[in-house]
Amino acid sequence: MNHSLRRCVVSLLVVLGLTATVAAQETPAGRAPWSERTLELFARLPVQDGGRVKPLDTYAQFRLLRLNAKRKLETPAGEKLGPTAWLLDCLFFPELASTYRNFLVRDQAVLDVIGVRVPDRKKSDRYSYLELLPGRQKLFDEASRIHSIDPKQRNGLESQIYNLALDVRDFADLAHGLDFTRADLRLHESPVLRAHFGAEPVQGLSRFLGGMHDLSEHLDTELAKLSEDEREAEKAAIEEVSHTISQAVESSSAFAIFPPHEREAETWLFTAGAAEVAFTGEAPEIVELLAGWEAMERAKHDPAAFESALSALSVRVTGLAERRGEYAKIPLEVRFYEGDYFTRALVSFLGAFLLLAGSWLAPRQRWLVTGTWGLTALGTVLVVVGVVLRCIIRERPPVSTLYETILFITGCICIVLLTIEWMQRGRIALALAPIMGAAGMFLSMKYELKEAALNGDTMPSLVAVLDTNFWLATHVTSITLGYAAGLLAAALGNLWLLGKMVGLRRGDKDFYKTVSRMTYGVVCFGLIFSVVGTILGGIWANYSWGRFWGWDPKENGALLICLAQLLTLHLRMGGYIREHGIAAMSALNGMVVAFSWWHVNNLGVGLHSYGKTEGVLLALYTYYGLALLIVIASLVWKLGPGAAQAKAQPTAS
Repeated sequence: MNHSLRRCVVSLLVVLGLTATVAAQETPAGRAPWSERTLELFARLPVQDGGRVKPLDTYAQFRLLRLNAKRKLETPAGEKLGPTAWLLDCLFFPELASTYRNFLVRDQAVLDVIGVRVPDRKKSDRYSYLELLPGRQKLFDEASRIHSIDPKQRNGLESQIYNLALDVRDFADLAHGLDFTRADLRLHESPVLRAHFGAEPVQGLSRFLGGMHDLSEHLDTELAKLSEDEREAEKAAIEEVSHTISQAVESSSAFAIFPPHEREAETWLFTAGAAEVAFTGEAPEIVELLAGWEAMERAKHDPAAFESALSALSVRVTGLAERRGEYAKIPLEVRFYEGDYFTRALVSFLGAFLLLAGSWLAPRQRWLVTGTWGLTALGTVLVVVGVVLRCIIRERPPVSTLYETILFITGCICIVLLTIEWMQRGRIALALAPIMGAAGMFLSMKYELKEAALNGDTMPSLVAVLDTNFWLATHVTSITLGYAAGLLAAALGNLWLLGKMVGLRRGDKDFYKTVSRMTYGVVCFGLIFSVVGTILGGIWANYSWGRFWGWDPKENGALLICLAQLLTLHLRMGGYIREHGIAAMSALNGMVVAFSWWHVNNLGVGLHSYGKTEGVLLALYTYYGLALLIVIASLVWKLGPGAAQAKAQPTAS
């Protein structure tokens, strides 16, 4: 967090620079629409961010998602921009991008604190940089104050103010990301530099840095030929050029877009590092990359010339990345996000649910059931394909983050439900599958926003203890399958309880026996994977931390799942509970799973607190309350006249 504070403070100077740029132009310069080829080439340019090399398209998507809570925005002129086009505007037309309503402010009170007044806006609305500009100084002052407060002690308003300051900082970084291409080096004011570089002013750094290595070897000799006054004037002119270069490279700090010339080097270069390497004359390819970005800046008002310059730069940078073995997955990742598999899965599940509801109203219309089957299967396939592609891109099992476990569990639950439905044809599992699928997709989108805010990506580099494919594939996958079974059993249990209370298929004993058998089988399935996963987790803990068990909150949560499932099965086998009891116990076990899966990560203690996600506790407490309410209501119903009336109903034929 100290790094974030330093960046906030430094960004004050950066933002002031953007203010000057915007103020110099009352009406932002327009631009021609970006061509499809330009968007395709730019999307596939590699950049290192968050510890991994990714496409600029991915970088743009999650930057925009963090600022705007959406991957698209509409300009004041009515043009709809995707993330790649938005990033192009931020880099090459920052004065235009500053008019876009990039920033989502969820509470008008944030603007009241920083003294911004924008009429005719909703309580939760989006604002442009220019609209927030009058409150910029106050915003950063408040962010500096809030930074000293423990994040757990901040109220909702303080968190929003602090996050908005970070968003403004990030936008300013992007707006200045190509300042090095616009640096006006007044080399002609120095006779020595003029003799070497010509009499015309030089825009950009590449020409100067590329020729300075040869010149530096003779610079002392050249200066020695001058009189003392001429020498001092020459030194002053060179210092002015150096100062201009220093300012340009310091403000151009948005991302690491320069592959290092040394193959063994793991870290890509920001502009400052690229300038240092270019100055030494050891890496002419870095000079070419600098020149490539400068050529794009000079050609930005000519779409054909810009596309040509971008194509040339793409060949250079992708060639360097391929030589380092870091480009192979870039095109696949671009196609993965273009496919938008999880959003399409959500649409499929929602469509399946609508057809399912229609089948309840018109049970004789077979096409409704067939359509439900088809859309649910399509949604499941889309989830599975998306998860598999993520595994290929990251070369990891699909359970390295909480976001990924949601996708994995949703896919597993839908596969199990469709398999059960195919075997039993009772329409019970078919009714649950689109509901569970849609719920999982909604939850994953919520966590995607969290990941974008916290990590800038949903495929981040892992903390050291998680950076192992073997244990992710064994322990985490097993325990996650246990989670999936526990939640599915809870859903089936709640279906049994709610169905009984509201009179769903009243008198149909076979229906409720089938649901109960399914619940029992899923609990057995979950127990196997929970126990195996917990034991494997202990072995991993012994390997990593030197002890099998340490009563860590996450370990306790895993143990609670095993004990809860064992208790349910023993009570059932001993005859202490029957259909109602196993449904209620399974519903309660769902709370234990939710606690172990999410809640313990937010306790802020223990060795497993790396998955903390702010804002999830309210959702968890809501779920706990609803689950308890359903179980208690079912007990009241069972002891009241409702159960007696249900028993008196004749059995459905």
